[in-house]
Amino acid sequence: MRVGLVAICATVGLVSAGTPVQAAPACSVEALNALGVPDLSVTAAKPVAAAGLNPTYCEVSGTVVTRGGGVADGLARFSMQLPDAWQKRFLFLGVGGNAGNLTPSANATDRAMALGKGYATILTDTGHIGDGTTAKWTRLPDGKPDRVKMVDFFHRAAHAVTVAGKAFSQAYYAAKVEHAYFDGCSTGGRMAMMEAERYPEDYDGVISGDPMMSFHTYTARAVVQRGALSVPSAYIPEAKLAAIDARVTAQCDAIDGAKDGLVQAPTACPVRVKDLLCRPGETGACLNADQVRVLQSYTSPFRDKRGHVVFGPWAITNLSGAQGAGYNVTGLAAPNLSDLSAPWKADPKLAPRSWALVQEMVTSWLGLGPNASVADLDIDPRTNTVGDKMLAMMNATYAEGNTRDPARLKAFIAQGRKMILYHGASDPSIPASQSIAFFRALAAQQKGVARAQSNVRLFLVPGMHHCSGGIGPDQFDTLSALEAWVEHGKAPESILASTKPESPVRHRLPLCPYPQQARYQGTGDVNEPANWRCVAGKAG
Repeated sequence: MRVGLVAICATVGLVSAGTPVQAAPACSVEALNALGVPDLSVTAAKPVAAAGLNPTYCEVSGTVVTRGGGVADGLARFSMQLPDAWQKRFLFLGVGGNAGNLTPSANATDRAMALGKGYATILTDTGHIGDGTTAKWTRLPDGKPDRVKMVDFFHRAAHAVTVAGKAFSQAYYAAKVEHAYFDGCSTGGRMAMMEAERYPEDYDGVISGDPMMSFHTYTARAVVQRGALSVPSAYIPEAKLAAIDARVTAQCDAIDGAKDGLVQAPTACPVRVKDLLCRPGETGACLNADQVRVLQSYTSPFRDKRGHVVFGPWAITNLSGAQGAGYNVTGLAAPNLSDLSAPWKADPKLAPRSWALVQEMVTSWLGLGPNASVADLDIDPRTNTVGDKMLAMMNATYAEGNTRDPARLKAFIAQGRKMILYHGASDPSIPASQSIAFFRALAAQQKGVARAQSNVRLFLVPGMHHCSGGIGPDQFDTLSALEAWVEHGKAPESILASTKPESPVRHRLPLCPYPQQARYQGTGDVNEPANWRCVAGKAG
């Protein structure tokens, strides 16, 4: 049976300029503060003219007092957009990294359409000021943990801003919010899951992309980086990553029935890292022994000393590219091993993105001080193991912010709320194996995939890196899919995905709910979605 595709604007079309719910207050600080919303203060407001897909709206920023959670009160900044033609919908956009700013980290297609669909949109800095990387805000001047800011980051700020934001929307429009959704990727994806787990009444449905379910993401990155910094010959340059990609793709591309440059399911690819070891005289698409060890670490589970999996592996596919493994994990230039505290000091822009995040974990989150490095951690890249001391530190610091236990969705599911998970199959920042493991655990708890999919569906995006990018189709509309599911009871059987118009190689095909995978039917244009079907896939 051919699958139906949820295309952009197919379910809920863009709202044309129309009559507002009622005459709203003036878009000014004075008028908006006069609404008297508890714990919310407006610090700036201005009307914005219609442009492109966006209608006329009121742009608002301010602060919300955060309360509860066993810590003192905090303060979170927010930014909000209130369209004139409101359709009684509310959308929270997550943010990325270590937060601290008002830059959304959510599905770009959804973001581009939200105002035109009549949504009031909101986001928060999660209770501190930062650039998305720094974690210095986690420490008080005396070096002790700043529990107020940590709890706000983990979950409290998003909930407080949700409650205040809904109340503000209803006061502004003098009408009730009828549907509320959360949309985030990376840290924003974790925020979406945290809302579903801790505050299930906040949202009718959530979209969680490439979610940071477990802060052991940092631990796994640190293990790989420790190995990569062991000897100079362990560095894998970008050209070598591209050559490995070509070799892996050549062997695994056609598993889905189409030679289109995409590997649908990396877990089904039979390429083994040890097979990539260069033979005598070979220098092309192969690796030396030290590079093999690094890539083996990257693509293997991370375990504790008793053999239990602590964190899942990254995929062996699509390692190269602007936001690939070099950008995220191994670096865009060889490190200087004479100074392991700053291996890319000569040009920090060449350091992997995760290096800075791991350093912030070591120095600030774990409180080991400004001179600490991955060399000080209780980890072993030779065996891909994490020691008890490291596990204890991580659990003591991050336990409140982890979202990888599906049992915590019990109330969310019992209330009939919906979650769309998506993950780049070749994400080099947060591996898709984490989302797969989560869904499989949920299915086990729900006594089967079908029952789990009544409320939660996972879509893997072939060739996509972290939240976007890569060679895969990273343009897709999850917001319309969620609307159709929540408001009309139409569960997404597939979601249409395509590459950006400027992509050198175009792809257009369905994303399928895991464990199904898209398979080409053998005839017709490979970029015509009707020529693909969602079929049973190999569990991974």
